[in-house]
Amino acid sequence: MRFWQSVRFKIVVGFFLVLLPIAAFVIYNNLYAIRVVKEQVSSHYNIMLTEYVRNNDKSLLDYYHYLINLEREQEIQALPLLETSSDEYTLSKTRLHEKLAIDSIFYSSLIDTFFVYSDKAGELVYATQYVYNSLEKLDLLSAWAKENVPKGVPDQERQWELMRIAGQTFLMKTHDLGFKIISGALVQAEALQSVMNNFDVGQDGSAFLLDSGGNVLTEVEYAPLKDAGFMAKLKDLNGVETGLVYNGQSYIVLSQPSQYADVRYTLVMNESYILKNLPFFQKVLNFWMPLALAIILSIYLLFLQRVMFQPFVRLIRGMRKLGQGQFDTRLPALAASSEFSFLSGTFNKMAEQIESLKIDVYEEQLRLQRAEYKHLQIQINPHFYMNSLNIIYNLAALKDFKTVQKLSLHLADYFRFLMLGHRAVVRLEDEIRHIEHYLEIQKIRYVSKLEYEIDVPEEYMSWEIAPLMLQPFIENSVIHGLNKRKQDGTPFRIVIRCEDDDDDDESGTYALLRIEDNGPGFPETMLAELNGSAYVAQTVSNHLGIWNVLRRFKMLFGGKGAIVFGNGEKNGACVLVKLPRERDTSFELEEKNTAAAAKEEESDADNAGR
Repeated sequence: MRFWQSVRFKIVVGFFLVLLPIAAFVIYNNLYAIRVVKEQVSSHYNIMLTEYVRNNDKSLLDYYHYLINLEREQEIQALPLLETSSDEYTLSKTRLHEKLAIDSIFYSSLIDTFFVYSDKAGELVYATQYVYNSLEKLDLLSAWAKENVPKGVPDQERQWELMRIAGQTFLMKTHDLGFKIISGALVQAEALQSVMNNFDVGQDGSAFLLDSGGNVLTEVEYAPLKDAGFMAKLKDLNGVETGLVYNGQSYIVLSQPSQYADVRYTLVMNESYILKNLPFFQKVLNFWMPLALAIILSIYLLFLQRVMFQPFVRLIRGMRKLGQGQFDTRLPALAASSEFSFLSGTFNKMAEQIESLKIDVYEEQLRLQRAEYKHLQIQINPHFYMNSLNIIYNLAALKDFKTVQKLSLHLADYFRFLMLGHRAVVRLEDEIRHIEHYLEIQKIRYVSKLEYEIDVPEEYMSWEIAPLMLQPFIENSVIHGLNKRKQDGTPFRIVIRCEDDDDDDESGTYALLRIEDNGPGFPETMLAELNGSAYVAQTVSNHLGIWNVLRRFKMLFGGKGAIVFGNGEKNGACVLVKLPRERDTSFELEEKNTAAAAKEEESDADNAGR
């Protein structure tokens, strides 16, 4: 007896089935809480990041409007009209510098530098908040203006341009004031992320700026930024993304683009940091739950081992010995209050009666009955077997070893199914798989002359039928239909379909299995004989396979269902099986006897092996 067929296995599995929903509920609640926390924290940070990006974009837009409004300043209007060597020009330039300095203080939240360049004098007037790199900015801006202003600087619809100055990234915006005069502004990339640096992202998190190419715009010491695979995932990311892995750690990434610059504000947080406030749930899920299950199961198994399993195993061993012919087997007496005490006493009395009755004759009759039923259930066609071996021999001679391997596997699975003689019923799925093996073997034999199609929905695959109930019909189609069919250049085709029975009043009680081919079909006299009610009651030697199927179908399903033979609209044989879902109750006892006989054979085989 298989371990999974034992009562011990069923009791343990039953215990797990009772305990599993509780454990699953606790685990689900824990996972749900973790998911809610991650979603809420991610949503909160995303809202803050979106609002921060919106404020920065508003500041960039204000700076752009400021550059436009410089057109109205008298100092700007006077520059193209005055001589560069005049005192008035020098005075206007000084006043413009003072205005830019005052305005840069007013816009001090993000602004780094305001500047004005006039191509007439080739001079740059600027005011900066940070003087430590003012010379580098002056030189770079002057060189840029001298090169581009004479050509005309187009207004790029308020888009800020990225620029590197003294190892830092700046955003630059210019506006054409006319007369080859431009106004401009510089914003440090570091200033754009200044508030982001205060976001609580933990030690394993970071905040930084990226451009559209995935390049980091600010100086950040962060290990994941050195990983090419991690950075590739950040390149086109927009919004919230969870589950990004680096060094075995899972990260959450939030990214929001700027409306006016090629800049994406990015936050990276370790998921473990977000879940730092859930240590209890994590311990329950990872430690306490498995430990509690192990302890409870151990106590439960020890209890069952002492109270139930030991007496039950002794009873099974005694019954096995009794089944092996050791009629002097007796079980030890147990406590009077135990239910197993009654079973032991009954077993001992039964063993005494069996020993006195000497049931050898009855056992021999049972063997004869089992042999007869197996003969009906298993019929190996020697011609098919020899043809398959010849095919293997010819393929091996042609050194087509792959086909030899394929055919050998199909043939092995085919005969392995035939050897299941002790099984009264099989799943429809097993029967269909057996038919596929048979047809694949025949396809190798007939190459392009044979095609088949099997359309059985998954919902019917678990229905039970007698072994080899459909295969004889397929075999008859190949033997009679393929060989007797007129060759018209098209292959011989077999179709197996399963569908609901439209005449079934109770949906799901019956299914229609249809087996069709495009051969010559059944002769009319044979159809009348096959569909006759007396056909099952008699043994027809020339159609033993069909008689066998009809007889076993009646034994299995009683008066339920039917097998009808006919011809299709375009000739070709058609076998229609009205298959019930439930078997006849009268067959249950026969099935149990067959299963018991199979177990006894296994025990005999074990004893012989010893």
